[in-house]
Amino acid sequence: MVIFETDRLIIRRYTLEDEENFFRLNGDPELMRYIREARDRKECSLFLRRNIVYYQQRPLMGRWAMDEKATGAFVGSFAIIPVESADAKRNHEIQLGYALLKDHWGKGFATESTLAGRQYAFDVMKLPQIVAITEAENTASQKVLLRCGFQQQPNFQEGNKNLCYFSSRNPHVIETERLHIFPLTIAQLELYCKGNDELEHALNLTPFGRGMSPQVQDTVKKITLPAMRRAAENDYLFFTFWLVIDKLSHTIVAEIGFKGPPAIDGCVEIGYGTMPSMVNKGYMTEAVKGLLQWTANRPDITTVLAETYAGNKASIRVLEKNGFAQFTQKGDMLWWRYKLTS
Repeated sequence: MVIFETDRLIIRRYTLEDEENFFRLNGDPELMRYIREARDRKECSLFLRRNIVYYQQRPLMGRWAMDEKATGAFVGSFAIIPVESADAKRNHEIQLGYALLKDHWGKGFATESTLAGRQYAFDVMKLPQIVAITEAENTASQKVLLRCGFQQQPNFQEGNKNLCYFSSRNPHVIETERLHIFPLTIAQLELYCKGNDELEHALNLTPFGRGMSPQVQDTVKKITLPAMRRAAENDYLFFTFWLVIDKLSHTIVAEIGFKGPPAIDGCVEIGYGTMPSMVNKGYMTEAVKGLLQWTANRPDITTVLAETYAGNKASIRVLEKNGFAQFTQKGDMLWWRYKLTS
């Protein structure tokens, strides 16, 4: 199974047929110098099998094989896995890393896979942040991480090792006290429309029998998805659904998003809705606050607009709690405005 690709590489799940290549990599003391103790053939075989089982437990992450597209040659390994640390504060973090066979050093594969792996972590896994940890002596990997846009943080000590710590934040994920908020890609929105828990399974979210009305499905297929496909670069963010996830239960509690990209005057309109079983829990007030904080970091947005039905008291309270001011009324619809401070 292919996880992601680059111009020259395919990153895929390991299979039992990779046993020899897995040993060539994990059994070489020089290659494992900054990663872990080299393992003998029997230990590598067991380690490979544990990694394959892990795919079923955590479908979006793991240790994967890297193959060169042009030749099909095994290049090395790429991983996105939880941090294992004696420091409990770090154990919730997710890290990336790689190891290359010596024949493939100096070809730029480390940089190429790291850039693509970080994008996978952001776009597919929806991580708010990914980290990387290297030993202080591993200056080559440190240069790769800096070249890929990671920020170096203060070093920390783990046992007798001085470790360098790097992080990269996802600019398109919003974190609040209770919520994890992120936009869906085209492929993810297509899954979401099916309403049969496929997206929940793909993103390791808690299924709850969510559905989507035929009218909304029709609108998404005829208007939203075509607009996303036409959108320039990251403008798809202003057409897609942003899901609001409760961090504790990993459940979708609401949807939020924009009704198009910012206008020339910097105005952008938002819309939102809470899952019926999740109303009156303050989720939407918190989600709108998070979205406003995200828009505040956009130089092309100066004003956020919202429209509500005059009888929708719950929606009105959400806007008022977030500092929106009503500025006009058109029939039964109220229009609200939030001015971003420069």
